[in-house]
Amino acid sequence: MARAKLKFRLHRAVIVLFCLTLLVALMQGASWFSQNHQRQRNPQLEELARTLARQVTLNIAPLMRSETPDEKRINAVLRQLTQESRILDAGVYDEQGDLITRAGESVSVRDRLALDGKKAGSYFNQQIVEPIQGKNGPLGYLRLTLDTHTLPTEAKQVDNTTNILRLMLLLSLATGVVLTRTLLQGKRTRWQQSPFLLTASKPVPEEEEREKKE
Repeated sequence: MARAKLKFRLHRAVIVLFCLTLLVALMQGASWFSQNHQRQRNPQLEELARTLARQVTLNIAPLMRSETPDEKRINAVLRQLTQESRILDAGVYDEQGDLITRAGESVSVRDRLALDGKKAGSYFNQQIVEPIQGKNGPLGYLRLTLDTHTLPTEAKQVDNTTNILRLMLLLSLATGVVLTRTLLQGKRTRWQQSPFLLTASKPVPEEEEREKKE
């Protein structure tokens, strides 16, 4: 009897541990799902930024075709591009690589790229360079600096989504427990009669006594 009870306890402990492990894996999967969704947005944002850069080069190209580019009009386009946006700065260079004009934050390209290893914020910046095409080749280049840092509001939204998914998993677990107790109410629910236990085939002593009395 003691050996059977020990087997039952070990078997029940294995089932409980397996269920807890599965629940933890599901909750961690919810976190992975939210983080993966956030990572998938980055390539989409980069593609949108490149599309915007190509559109800007089409607007700048007519201003670059003369021997002296129209710096004022080009600078006006760049100021409009960098005003209250995730584009930190923008610059236009000629075909030799010399700067024509720029707008946005007054940070040099060397500091922006942290070539000296002194700017930690560069880890959240991304550079995009798009050629300004002419009839006979590139007339110059457009350089954009994107702010890829996740804002606190965006990070909070990711956390809220993760917490909602975890809450849904816990509610599903609670619903399963309630349904199990409801469906098994009035039936033989002692641990010996559980179909998942090793002692399921053994009769209950109380029921044997009832059968003898009858």
